[in-house]
Amino acid sequence: MKSMVAVFFFIVIAMFGRADAQVDVKIGGGALFDPTRGGGHLSIDIPIGDLYPTYLAPFVEYYRRTITLVATDKTLETEIPAGVSLVYKAPLSDRYGTVFFGVAGGVLHTRGSPIVEVLFDGTTVYAVDTETREVITETSTEALIAVAGGMRFDVSEGIGAFVQGRWFRAFASGTTNNFGIHAGLMFSLGER
Repeated sequence: MKSMVAVFFFIVIAMFGRADAQVDVKIGGGALFDPTRGGGHLSIDIPIGDLYPTYLAPFVEYYRRTITLVATDKTLETEIPAGVSLVYKAPLSDRYGTVFFGVAGGVLHTRGSPIVEVLFDGTTVYAVDTETREVITETSTEALIAVAGGMRFDVSEGIGAFVQGRWFRAFASGTTNNFGIHAGLMFSLGER
């Protein structure tokens, strides 16, 4: 999966990048809510138009949490949303940074999710392997859609701090809306 994401980034950069363009790289930490799980964010904003400040931004994020199933049994669940955003950036002011928003599509790879059955009385039952007595987990990869927005605050020439919020949802039955927030550093590479 990691090599597939790396190849994807290089192909997108080679197809859409311009030698004289400014490319922004965002690296930060963040969290998804309900249930809370921490993680990180990496994206590269590649300009695609001269007339409007629009960018193509491949992204990958990583979140994990430990799920306590019963008193003695735990499982580690990881979620990796990856995809491409179409981003519009507008100046916040001449001196302070930009505001941005966009839409995205991609995939959500989930690993380590316990197989759960909720009974009519509300009791939660986990699927258990009869030989090993371990909770059975599953791995899935589903398409997703996302909407994001945020702000960049210039710290110095070529370096800024960013904060952004993101909503995403996978195209699978039983999935829920995911809301998250990220904060970190944004590095500008190339000419402005």
